Amino acid sequence: MVKPKKQLNGVSGYDHQLYIEDWKIKLDSNENLLGPSEKVVDVLKHITGNDVKFYPAYGELISTIAGANNVSEDMVLPTNGGDEAICYILNTFLEEDENVVTAVPTFVMSKIYARISNSSYKEVPYKRKWVYPIDDVLSAIDEKTKIVLVTTPNSPTGDSISEDNLLRIIEKAQTQNTLVMIDQTYGSYSDKSYVSFASKFDNVAIVRSMSKDFALAGLRLGYIISNAENINHIKKIFNPFSVNIIAAKAGVASLRDTDHFKFVRDEILRSKDIVTEGLKDVATVYPSDGNFLCIDFGERASYIYKKLLKHGIKVKFMHDGLVKNCFRVTMPSNKDAHELVEVIKKPSKLLIFDIDGVLVDTSKSYRMAIKSTFEFFAKKELSFDKIREAKNLGGLNNDWDLTEYLLKEEGIRVPKQAIIDKFQTLYFGHGGDGLIRNESLLISKEELEELSKDFDLAVFTGRPRAEAEFILKYFGIYDLFSPIITMNDVPENRQKPYPDGILKIVDIVRPSETYYLGDTQDDMLSAKTAEVKGIGVLPPQDKSETLKQLMSNHQPVVILENTKDIISYMGARR
Repeated sequence: MVKPKKQLNGVSGYDHQLYIEDWKIKLDSNENLLGPSEKVVDVLKHITGNDVKFYPAYGELISTIAGANNVSEDMVLPTNGGDEAICYILNTFLEEDENVVTAVPTFVMSKIYARISNSSYKEVPYKRKWVYPIDDVLSAIDEKTKIVLVTTPNSPTGDSISEDNLLRIIEKAQTQNTLVMIDQTYGSYSDKSYVSFASKFDNVAIVRSMSKDFALAGLRLGYIISNAENINHIKKIFNPFSVNIIAAKAGVASLRDTDHFKFVRDEILRSKDIVTEGLKDVATVYPSDGNFLCIDFGERASYIYKKLLKHGIKVKFMHDGLVKNCFRVTMPSNKDAHELVEVIKKPSKLLIFDIDGVLVDTSKSYRMAIKSTFEFFAKKELSFDKIREAKNLGGLNNDWDLTEYLLKEEGIRVPKQAIIDKFQTLYFGHGGDGLIRNESLLISKEELEELSKDFDLAVFTGRPRAEAEFILKYFGIYDLFSPIITMNDVPENRQKPYPDGILKIVDIVRPSETYYLGDTQDDMLSAKTAEVKGIGVLPPQDKSETLKQLMSNHQPVVILENTKDIISYMGARR
């Protein structure tokens, strides 16, 4: 196999979609969701064979871009989107032993292009949300810095750099013979335009895209504005026909229809107000100068994300650093902005499932692991009846504790960690090849999907997180539940029958009504203490009147013979 250049080692390529996903409201890519000008649509309708049989010419496009930005035509270079503009600039000016400096988080493609050039990429992290780290950026600029990238407004944070701070960067860059690349992809939505700096300073290049403002994302059109000498250098390496004639004609029509973009801008600004005001009590909504908002949902983020997906709404979910638990949300029409807020805030009915004996039959896994671990240390047999009797005592929801209890009852003292190690080797094995493979679902994926149409589904289990996630993913039902609270999420001294896990879920979901399905008296006591409605489920290994009575002591609303019975029971309460 032919190996790629070594600079690509460790680089993850951009995984573009093969087909447009059919979301009711798509808010994850910062497109202009209001669409292009009708004049653009008219241009597309009148494209002829004559238009496409020749290589494109760009005189009218360059003239229109120059006029719209109040610069001379020799300062303009059209590109196949803003990405290509960034790539051209880095490929033109960046040497192998030089570096790029930028504040992060920001758009990722510049990092990939720098790596391809075998250059260093110096990331200067934001320390506060969202205050541009000007002093740290200035300190990072050294004699090897060839390009400083400033994205303003920045994605995903939404903040814009101040003119004073930008001038400080430009001035220091001039002393180092460094280019300042100002990415103003979202500049049309901001009151701060720095296009004029390309005329004032010979070390400034402006990058613009026509995807976010003029809705030409599918046609791929952007441009560079810089002094004529810089543009001529870039022309030495650029693809002379990368902008197709359709994009060029659409770009001209877009820039000339100033009324349409005024409508778009006003609508987006109003949508930002709608979402900011609507979510101020349930999230932190950061101010943004772009066509999007950065919204921090904290611990509720995973739940809210899945809730939105269930309602056909796709947002960008971020997981790292200062943007952990934040969504970057494209601003839609005012109507869709109201719907977004309503979906997030509207309370749902909630079904919380235990895993063992409720979602999953563990009679040939956990029960067998208890039996085999006991027999390994005790050197004697243990009946399943003995296990069931001990389980029904209450207070032994954790099977490690249950195994230790059974050994002590026989006068056998074994270090707890030794019990855990043996138990886990039997049950989970190496990466999930143990007794866990004997488990089966007590309610089908299809039945759970049907329930999820009318109820939010969550999990509260005494399992370790690794085991809980493994079995939910193994059966393909992991994405149906949020949140998933395991023994790792609750203090060791506050496991079931304490209500902490249930209360944690309720705090995240904020439902109108909550039910907890469990198969032990500890589960029902946990539900009762949490002041939610307990639903007892008789597990496959114990359909006894004794267990029914033990669960009944804690006033569940019903005791079901089988997990599947929840469908008919809840169906009568919709």
